[in-house]
Amino acid sequence: MTRVYYFTRTGDSKKIAASVAAQTGGTCFEIRDNQNWSGALGFLRGGRLSASKKSLPAFYEAPQPDDTVYLCFPIWAGSFPPAVRTFVDEVGRGRITAVSTARASHLADPAGFARVIEVIGPDKTVKV
Repeated sequence: MTRVYYFTRTGDSKKIAASVAAQTGGTCFEIRDNQNWSGALGFLRGGRLSASKKSLPAFYEAPQPDDTVYLCFPIWAGSFPPAVRTFVDEVGRGRITAVSTARASHLADPAGFARVIEVIGPDKTVKV
């Protein structure tokens, strides 16, 4: 089974995940952290935690060992959002195809993923 996980603050990564799922025949699953990232304060707090490589508890339906795993997430301060860091640590980089979304920055630590696809700018479609 193809599982497309996503974490989003603004909804962009959810849209990308839906596009990936449609192209791969997969199913979308949300990663939640029960935090309020809204507004300027949420944006700044998220950037600070991400830049310091902090993790937060992540809530998601775990993939099965034979699942194909895509992960759609925004880049915060050149890194993963805290709950995404937890997901990556728990699931394992080597089995994840990372689909990072950003308007102006790139993922500073792309090594170790099965594959990395960066979606930059206003065109939010991706071919896998």
